[in-house]
Amino acid sequence: MKTRPARRAPPKLARASANIFAALAKKTKFIDPSLAESWPALAGERIAALSRPGRITGQGRDKTLEIHVRDGAAASEVQMQSDELIRRLNAYLGPRSLARLHIRQSGRARATPPRPEAREADDDSPLGAALASFRSAVKRRNPDR
Repeated sequence: MKTRPARRAPPKLARASANIFAALAKKTKFIDPSLAESWPALAGERIAALSRPGRITGQGRDKTLEIHVRDGAAASEVQMQSDELIRRLNAYLGPRSLARLHIRQSGRARATPPRPEAREADDDSPLGAALASFRSAVKRRNPDR
């Protein structure tokens, strides 16, 4: 009497769920996982810090990519770079894959990058004197800051 061979171990949860979620994302047209993964390289670090990709809508050559941003300033920044961003995305997705971008202020984009430290102006310059005066006025009004 022969016995049956031992069963193979089940696949790792991460690998099995990644395939399911990737298929679901494609089916619902919400977001292409590979696009989300390579977003910083495609959009550039500055734009990627301000935004995240959303779903792709439309058919044929008239597709639109939704880009979610946190606020109006980020939307303006992305809008100014939109032509270059479309060019990079079309190079990644295929020629003339995207026709336009739809920028949405959703408040759910990545946190904006930390502001660079304010440059200290020379104290000898008029700007440095004005800044020093302003700082001292702010400290007088708000000593805890």
